[in-house]
Amino acid sequence: MTLAVVILSNALGYAPHNGKPNPPSAINLKGRWLEVSGFITGMPITVTVERGRIVIETEINL
Repeated sequence: MTLAVVILSNALGYAPHNGKPNPPSAINLKGRWLEVSGFITGMPITVTVERGRIVIETEINL
């Protein structure tokens, strides 16, 4: 069941790197839809990375 569909434009950026060259890429997700989808602040998550795909799961889904 799909609880939320969120389309993020310009969500990929760079994390602060104290002015050093080659800052790391970063994705920042925020919004009430996270809690609605079962992601509670402080809850452990598992992140699986594949080419062109990132899956974020809570312990509820594992």
